Amino acid sequence: MSLKQINFPIKLNFFKKLFLLTIGVVFLTIITSFIFNSLFLDKFYIYRKKQNIVEIRNSLVNVINDKDKLENYIYFAEDSFGVKIDLNIIPQNNRSHMSGNKKIYNSLKTNESTFKIREVDGTSGVMFIRYYERLENRYLLSIRSSMAVMAEHIHDIFIFNIFTSLFSLIMSSILVSIFSKKINRNITYLKNSAEKIAKLEYPKNIALNSGDELEELSSSLNEMSKELSISIENLKLFVSNASHELKTPISVLCLYSQALSRGNVPDNKKKEYYKTMLDKSLEMRALTESLLTLSKINSPDYKLIKEKINLKTLIKNALEQFDYLEFEKNIDINTNISDLFISGDLNLLKIAVNNLIQNMLKYSPENSEVLINFTNNSIIFENTILSNKSIDINDLFEPFHRGENALNENIDGSGLGLSLVKKILQLHEIDFNLTIENNIFNFKINIRKTD
Repeated sequence: MSLKQINFPIKLNFFKKLFLLTIGVVFLTIITSFIFNSLFLDKFYIYRKKQNIVEIRNSLVNVINDKDKLENYIYFAEDSFGVKIDLNIIPQNNRSHMSGNKKIYNSLKTNESTFKIREVDGTSGVMFIRYYERLENRYLLSIRSSMAVMAEHIHDIFIFNIFTSLFSLIMSSILVSIFSKKINRNITYLKNSAEKIAKLEYPKNIALNSGDELEELSSSLNEMSKELSISIENLKLFVSNASHELKTPISVLCLYSQALSRGNVPDNKKKEYYKTMLDKSLEMRALTESLLTLSKINSPDYKLIKEKINLKTLIKNALEQFDYLEFEKNIDINTNISDLFISGDLNLLKIAVNNLIQNMLKYSPENSEVLINFTNNSIIFENTILSNKSIDINDLFEPFHRGENALNENIDGSGLGLSLVKKILQLHEIDFNLTIENNIFNFKINIRKTD
């Protein structure tokens, strides 16, 4: 059996992982401290001793020509630093009472020094660190310091480290247990909230006061819950409205097709039935195309295919496409626009312009006037609408919303036109503004021209 086939039933939660990780770090720190103490503590002690002896030597040399100061300093240094200082003058016959160190001194040149670590008498077992230097003016300097203290201190440090390590492990265990339980409680709270969102329950007021990234995460989850709740409700409303809009033409098509198939329609009525069926089919096609376009451009990964576009050409083609409305309602169209080039997605901008012009012509009363004008880097679509005191501009951009005038006047439409226009202009980062004052519908688009 391979290792991949072995199923370990052990599963550690966040609390246990954090606890074990922290204790592991503390334990590793303690072990590292013991290893460094064992390998380098004595070396560091000797290094510091040498530094201390060199400082004593420098201070001594500074007062070597003043006998009183020299004696006082030697007394002070031996008492304060635990060293033994020997300072002798080489006699004329080059003999010194420190005969045991004669070879060391003879090997040194003037102002040359050396350190030796050894026993003084070779029998006591006590190690000393000793500094030798041949000074100017025939002085021989020796500074000696015992290393017995080091051995004792290393033993004490080892015992002390054991107690501090045990204390550190106990305190770390307590503190990590408290801290990790609090974090685990917050994470569990966020996990439960996320699970509720996944089940489309959308909890309200997801909040933590931890002062860290978990608090920021809770705030993000709270916003996500609100946005998803609104989006789902809008989606439900969208599907309901789409179903309602499709239900009527489908019902008409089913009813009329059944009547025709059963031969229940007189010959003089068949043409009317066929025309109604065609109108409803075209209405369904327009609605489904609008729905597909709206769904496509709302996709987060949708990308514009930009090219250089002449808005004058788009507006001219749209006016030609809906000229039957112009003649049917005897509408006077005034345009004042020259060649105007922008960068954008041709298909989407064509949909936006077509919807704007179609709405102008559909919702304008008979024998009225509409205006399409370019001024101050803006295109203005302006027309008169029937009186509607209860109109809300923000509602006009909601999918399937239609004003009371459209319903009262029985004007065909799905209520998706301005929704598409808004989304398309937003995708192109084009600013726009809609105002309705004194029954004048004014849609203004700010244009960034392309040379």
